[in-house]
Amino acid sequence: MNRVAVVVGGSEGIGRATVLHMAEKGYRVVVSSRSEHKLEAVKEELAARGLQAITAAGDITDAAFRLRLFEQIDNKYGRLDILVNSVPGADPASFLQHDIQDVEAGIRMKLIPYLDNMKLASARMRTNGWGRIVNVVGNMWKEPESLRYNFGIVNAAIVNASKAVSFELAPLGITVNGVHPGSIRSERLDSVFRATAEKLQLTKEQVEQKAASAIPAGRIGEPEEAAALIGFLVSEEASFVTGQQISVDGGAMRSM
Repeated sequence: MNRVAVVVGGSEGIGRATVLHMAEKGYRVVVSSRSEHKLEAVKEELAARGLQAITAAGDITDAAFRLRLFEQIDNKYGRLDILVNSVPGADPASFLQHDIQDVEAGIRMKLIPYLDNMKLASARMRTNGWGRIVNVVGNMWKEPESLRYNFGIVNAAIVNASKAVSFELAPLGITVNGVHPGSIRSERLDSVFRATAEKLQLTKEQVEQKAASAIPAGRIGEPEEAAALIGFLVSEEASFVTGQQISVDGGAMRSM
């Protein structure tokens, strides 16, 4: 396997599960995250399985770091085949409670890095006439929630941009798809549950139970279930799948 993949936000949750999945499949994986400590934990877990990855610690909201990350890949491998964007956005905020800074934070923390990473990655993929871009976004691009008003704004923008990008890149052998987690167990989901519980004056357990009961599958999903879908979308077998938005949510999305 000569394919090189970069997973942005790969030290926890779906990103981490994707790193493990892809390393086991034989991809050469580069993992980016803010936390050096969490990256070391991922490397240790990989090593325990006889696997390895290159890590890059830094703030993906920093344009200079984004450029260094892709230059590091150039210097190490001389190619890039796969980009997985999987970073969290801002803290949840409703319309009545939010300040405009809550929306600006989501744009700065998620939208701009996703767009810039796609630009930087696709420039490298074009060299080989093959590439896979997967953006991990979230169901609120299509089904807004009042308590997470700011999430839907950013997620919808990413999906709109990704669809447009997919039109241009398809003739170049590069696919662009979105994976939209529902309630997937992670540190990020726990933090959202805690923030929601505080706003509603409930316990975190009550919020989690309410979330699970609203899912037809009757449970919270696991990161590995989202990683398996990402693994397919970046594979050779998915070469005719592009511009798609696919939920991993136990049937939670009600719209068609």
